Amino acid sequence: MRQKKRQIAFINLQPRLAISGTLTQRCPTRRNRELAMRRIIYISRSLVDGDPDAIAGIVAGSVAWNTTAGITGMLWSDGANFAQVIEGASDQIELTMERIRRDPSHTDITVLLDRSILSRQFGNWSMRCAGDDEASAHGTSFMIGFAMGERTAASKRLYEIMLSSHAGNVG
Repeated sequence: MRQKKRQIAFINLQPRLAISGTLTQRCPTRRNRELAMRRIIYISRSLVDGDPDAIAGIVAGSVAWNTTAGITGMLWSDGANFAQVIEGASDQIELTMERIRRDPSHTDITVLLDRSILSRQFGNWSMRCAGDDEASAHGTSFMIGFAMGERTAASKRLYEIMLSSHAGNVG
């Protein structure tokens, strides 16, 4: 594997190996790019008016797609809006986002986060609709923490969706 070396005078917490003041960074290979994981967090306006059957249908369709694609994540709804996080291989995330953009159950999609990740935060579920149960609390806490750390109108909306959906406004 080819490697690039350069001198550093600081501690870098990125996933690289520091040896005696020399930063060793592996050059990306096709295999590494294929294995790269990605996380997207987005919000959208619901066109199903909080209908529990419609939301259950969205989740069921997502489970079928995501299981095949190796995507994990969680969906929140406050009745008027959706918030969702998806994680997986970058190429599969791109295909999934194309599918999400074509979905007639929502509109006005705003992506708040799109970044490479080293590990999954939502690795236990191909898709889960958040509820008031203990299993959902971890994901909801993660999303609230993310929303509180951002200073945008969209992150404020995400925070409000989290609080409303956690309060049980949608069954």
